[in-house]
Amino acid sequence: MPLSFQELFGNAWGIGLAVIFFGGSIFVHELGHFLAARWRGLKIERFSIGMGPRVFGWTGKDGVDYRISLFPIGGYVALPQMADMSGVEGENEDSAEKLPPISYADKMWVAVAGAFFNVIFAFFLACILWNAGMPMQEGSETTVVGHVDKTIGNGGTLADLGAANTVPGPAYRAGVLPGDRILAVDGNSVTQWHQITEAIMLGNRKDAAGKPLCVLTIERAGVTKDIVLQPELVEMNSTMKDRVRLTGMEPRTSVLLGTPLPRSPAESAGIKAEDEVVAVDGQTVFGADSFMDLLRVDSPGARKLTIKRGGQEQVIEVTPVPILRTNPIGAITHGENGEFRVVLIPVPDASNKDKVRLVIHSATGDKATTEALSLGTILDKADGREITAIRSLDDLVEVSSPGGRDLNIFWKRGTTDGNLILRKATARIVQPAAIPSIGADIHSRAVTVKRSPIDQFVGAFWSTINTLTRLFDRSSDIHLNQLMGAISIAKMYVNLSEDIRLVIWFSVVININLAILNLLPIPVLDGGHMLIATIERIRRRALPSKVVIWIQYLFVGLFMSLMAYVLLNDVRRCSGDGDARLRNELLQQHVLRTVEFGK
Repeated sequence: MPLSFQELFGNAWGIGLAVIFFGGSIFVHELGHFLAARWRGLKIERFSIGMGPRVFGWTGKDGVDYRISLFPIGGYVALPQMADMSGVEGENEDSAEKLPPISYADKMWVAVAGAFFNVIFAFFLACILWNAGMPMQEGSETTVVGHVDKTIGNGGTLADLGAANTVPGPAYRAGVLPGDRILAVDGNSVTQWHQITEAIMLGNRKDAAGKPLCVLTIERAGVTKDIVLQPELVEMNSTMKDRVRLTGMEPRTSVLLGTPLPRSPAESAGIKAEDEVVAVDGQTVFGADSFMDLLRVDSPGARKLTIKRGGQEQVIEVTPVPILRTNPIGAITHGENGEFRVVLIPVPDASNKDKVRLVIHSATGDKATTEALSLGTILDKADGREITAIRSLDDLVEVSSPGGRDLNIFWKRGTTDGNLILRKATARIVQPAAIPSIGADIHSRAVTVKRSPIDQFVGAFWSTINTLTRLFDRSSDIHLNQLMGAISIAKMYVNLSEDIRLVIWFSVVININLAILNLLPIPVLDGGHMLIATIERIRRRALPSKVVIWIQYLFVGLFMSLMAYVLLNDVRRCSGDGDARLRNELLQQHVLRTVEFGK
């Protein structure tokens, strides 16, 4: 689940790993510059981890100011003979004019050394991961489709209840079937599922109307064919409005059953923990969703499960029973065409057991509506009627109209209250649907993959290159506001902190990213120093110092503006992730039911 600010900075272990591995990656990069400068005899003013004002540090016997700076957005080694970088690094004691000039080779060696050290560090980490193995979700090494969603969206449990905005699944609509083997995406061969996901997300094809387009080359029953589908742009963060291309496909996985619940059909049928379901009534099971779909067939009664136990297959007959997994919730559709929605969760009033409050889970509409009906707001009245009794959902439905009418609702949040009118509003109770269950949890097989450092490097390299390319491609759906900053990187480390191998994998990716980004031919970056040095080499004389200084200052301004923009988006994204987590907790506490049998 996404992390809020409180959870992010309250996870000492995760933050510690971020400091060690991400801070270590920056340190290694700057160490490369430092050692190369020492080797080539350059004047070194400062060695800083972070940018901005000095927080603490010391001056070594070599005269270098070793420091930790305020802003954790990188680091630098102040080398006045390389270029005038006072806009980023602060004023130097000695200007380049007062120091002896350095050669083209000196500049190139020192500039490239940071990226080279990142590659060496990444290789070291990749070797550790190669030996230890990378924990992966089952299905990551296949390109066989296991499940195709009929609808997609970001509603989760609400989508299952029919109370979320969903659209038909693009893969389902295009005719992709479970068991299809995907050979290529937009003409590019794929051998692993993450390559399929990445190729679709980074795709840039569009149809004549400007909608996303994607071509899958699949193999079905020995026949190869192309399927054209239109990925949907699905919002992943309500605050940032980040949207990514999704098709509604999942890879083939095993279906392993957990310990049967007491008095459940699974227990009665003799099912045991870790039994693997391979077929239902003779139809192949391609994954958990495939298994559930086969249990949902229209005709009730017993199902014949082909299971694998101890390497042997056997058929077990089990009769699923319908189970209510959720409680009722409320939904108000409003707008000219009913395109907006307010989702309400009945929550018992802590101060009065005879009262139930309708709490806003989510709301769409104009800015005034979404600001007033934010997460956690209580719907107090509707057209003057109090909505606090145990039958609050029924009261809400009674004051609305099936055909839609203007509904004046009164809301309360803490010490703030107000009212607004929902145009052409219709309220309804969303009743839970019974889901067939055999009373055993479903999980897939744990997988550990050992990839060589070269394979890890190639994957990280092309992922970085493709993402950078799409940033400047007007046809893609990847934009600057989706770049990760220091906060997002820290969140990733915290999210992965339960398994040190995942932390090592992410650090390999980070170091390859740092190496590539720093070698871009942009002034301020290492690649910019190399570009200027090369131009001077070709001209056989130095560029005018004022020109170089103005170029550096221009790009320093652009660089700092970009960093501020990325950091602001990080903050906004973290806020949206926190809201998503609170919404999920609201569903967990008041909507989802505990499954019990035989009562």
